[in-house]
Amino acid sequence: MSPSRRALLAAPALIATPAFAAWPERPVTIIVPFGPGSSQDVLARLMAPHLTRAWGQPVVVNNIVGAAGTIGVDRVAKSQPDGLTLTLTGDASIVVRVSMNPRPPYDPVADLAPISQLGRTPNVLVVSNAPPYTTLAQVVAAAKAAPGALSFAHIGAGTSQHIGGELLNMLAGIELNAVAYNDGGAQLQDVIAGRATMTFASVVTALPRLRDGSFRALGVSSPERVPALPDIPTIAEQGFPGFDAVAWLGLFARAGTPPELVARIQRDCVAAMGQPDIAARLTDLGVQVVGNTPAQLAALIQTEIPRMAAVLQRAGLRAQ
Repeated sequence: MSPSRRALLAAPALIATPAFAAWPERPVTIIVPFGPGSSQDVLARLMAPHLTRAWGQPVVVNNIVGAAGTIGVDRVAKSQPDGLTLTLTGDASIVVRVSMNPRPPYDPVADLAPISQLGRTPNVLVVSNAPPYTTLAQVVAAAKAAPGALSFAHIGAGTSQHIGGELLNMLAGIELNAVAYNDGGAQLQDVIAGRATMTFASVVTALPRLRDGSFRALGVSSPERVPALPDIPTIAEQGFPGFDAVAWLGLFARAGTPPELVARIQRDCVAAMGQPDIAARLTDLGVQVVGNTPAQLAALIQTEIPRMAAVLQRAGLRAQ
């Protein structure tokens, strides 16, 4: 068992301070800015029953999709700072999409209160089971032979799936055609049917289809192999050192939410993730559990915004 997992399982239940003993007095909404079945959605729905019991109020998961997560996050950025409206989102809407937009709808540092980076979700490059591609080398060779003829599907400009495809373009010297989808289900179905050549799918959404043989995995986007897919090599070890396109999952409230309340939400969410049923499910799904503090998530954001801005600039990516 990893040290982070032991820490989660050992996390003590939080005893509320008197000032927040009555919170929440109404249902809590977790806005997931991606569709049902996404890694953010799966994690939010796993935690919701545990948080409902801990907080004594219903915890409702609401999917508000679009613009690589920014529409749903913007709803939280403009909500009341009372801890009743949260968002469980990914790096795309916090450190990537805002760097692509000269006039982003919110400032992720000024308008949001970080609560915890809950986990990391690698992507896996998948193609149809139908011929002709069984290896990444074959895809790269075909793309070099016919620039622009092959496509990669993604769920929005600036997502780790989009970054993954563009990084492959850069490092392999190829020209894959990027095709954006609002519906992750349609995205995967088009790859299965061969209407899109490939996609960098979240391990969470890809695993069930890999296990039932719906499509084929060619590589994972993280620097290290994924325990849930131990036989699938990384993109980096297939001739593209430095390849790293991993999404992270973060929980946020509106800026101005009292720090004591942020601390309570953080501790209860980390404790929920340490419950045996959730911990086992996350491991099975390939999610790398983190569960860090608000300060650690804030530091990550401060580091990642300029790093991703540099990646976007090199790739020539702008908001679509």
